[in-house]
Amino acid sequence: MKKKVYIIAEVGPNHQGSLKYALEYIKKLSKIGVDAVKFQIGIPSEHYSKDSYKPQYHKKNTNKNLTIIEEAKKRLLNLSDHIRLYRECKKLGVDYMCSAFDLISIKYLFKFTKFPYIKIPSGEIQSIDILKFISKKKVKIILSTGMASILEIQKTLNFLGKRNITLLHCVSDYPTKYNDLNLRFMLRLKDIYNLPVGLSDHSPGILAPIVATSLGATIIEKHVTLNKKLKGPDHKTSLNISEFKDMVIKIRNTEKILGKEKKVFSKGEILNKKAVRKSCVARQDIEKGKKICENHICFKRPGTGLNPFLSYKFLNKIAKKFIKKDTVLRLEDFYQDDSRDYS
Repeated sequence: MKKKVYIIAEVGPNHQGSLKYALEYIKKLSKIGVDAVKFQIGIPSEHYSKDSYKPQYHKKNTNKNLTIIEEAKKRLLNLSDHIRLYRECKKLGVDYMCSAFDLISIKYLFKFTKFPYIKIPSGEIQSIDILKFISKKKVKIILSTGMASILEIQKTLNFLGKRNITLLHCVSDYPTKYNDLNLRFMLRLKDIYNLPVGLSDHSPGILAPIVATSLGATIIEKHVTLNKKLKGPDHKTSLNISEFKDMVIKIRNTEKILGKEKKVFSKGEILNKKAVRKSCVARQDIEKGKKICENHICFKRPGTGLNPFLSYKFLNKIAKKFIKKDTVLRLEDFYQDDSRDYS
């Protein structure tokens, strides 16, 4: 069976900088079948210069009076809070994941966590200090490819070396329009690099993750919020808990529908086969001692007798008894008339 898609619920900064809210996300998401709950970690002064500015979608959804550094300070948790989040995830049976935006923060993560994956977000695909640190660790990597050309992706993969890496197709536009999703490129990534692929999705609703699953995605990442009306960069492009649950169910059902890469017969199909297939049937009454020819045979339901491809086995055989018209022919009701081998 196809390996289960790994579903990541991306909380990001949607906890509003509150450890209480972050813990509530873990509690609620652990009940709906996600594989991992993902957060972000960083020290604003370490990853923002004084020349930093808000991307367009931040301007629309955050406090216009705050700089991006001031906004980040409000929305990022303390480093030590992540130890609590990690323990809570472990307690409730989901994986803790986190994206780091600076070297100090990622080094801190590795002090207390055992990662199922380390996620390199799209914005850090050229951060060689972080990449160098990760390249020395024995850890599975998820590399998000938003905003990155094929050449840039290749440079980063070369820098990381031959590793256990999954590439996430991503369009870093919030929200991403359907016309811009270009999911076929996910397949192109798989072909180019011969690596597992997935989708980090910022489009409305749950259609894109379902389509990506059907195309062979091994990982799906999607933002989640407790309330879409809250102020913040990601709330409006996130799913609420109920929507996220619906997505998980539909992804799992999609996996069931996709099934295996070999022919498998259901129990019902096996039973139906006998009822709807055809067998060799007597076209007319056949008297005892009659030699069978093609004119004596027709093909009708059910398929409980000899299948039509083997009708030649009846030719030139002699009826042991009277056989009524429209009944299924049985080899045991005939004698062999000549020396030819029809087996």
